[in-house]
Amino acid sequence: MVRRLTNSEGKQLWQDYRQGNIYALGELLDVYYSDLYHWGMRLHHDREFVKDSIQEVFLNLWKVQQTTSSVENVRAYLLMVLKNHMLRELCDKHNKLQSSLSEDYSFSVEFAADFRMIEEEREVYQFRKLETIMNSLPPRQKELLYLKFYQNLDFEEIADVMNLGRQSAYNLFQKSINNFRKNWPVTMLMLLFFGAILNIF
Repeated sequence: MVRRLTNSEGKQLWQDYRQGNIYALGELLDVYYSDLYHWGMRLHHDREFVKDSIQEVFLNLWKVQQTTSSVENVRAYLLMVLKNHMLRELCDKHNKLQSSLSEDYSFSVEFAADFRMIEEEREVYQFRKLETIMNSLPPRQKELLYLKFYQNLDFEEIADVMNLGRQSAYNLFQKSINNFRKNWPVTMLMLLFFGAILNIF
């Protein structure tokens, strides 16, 4: 299992990559592949398309290695780059402007919990209900909650990934929580908040 990097470790690998160390870029791919893959699958359900997109992102990064800027959060930056790449590819495929696709792309939430390990039928029901409520939210709200609670990004990083202002990201978060609260008691929101820790997405 690949361990999580601290932000400073990620920044150091990024700096090494910028200085021409291809092994540093390879390590970034190894470390962040799982996050990128799960993120890509939330945006589009074609596994091969997502895998190819990740490979192309890293190939492109190597091509522009000498002109790439430093970044504050490598994982957030890679999520943004992958999303933009996928949207561009989908736009080309469907002959759409990226700005229009950026507003209406789908975003899905699926729980990966092994329900065989959950003994209580009531708990399985709660997970299924949570999944249903999450997927009833508008795509942008689901995306923000995923970035906040699964990818553990702050609002500034979420704003970058979603191409929003920081205040707009915070407002969308409040709207998402309010919509969620209408469908479920506040106490059940804790299951969502701890979803990232439990890796239930």
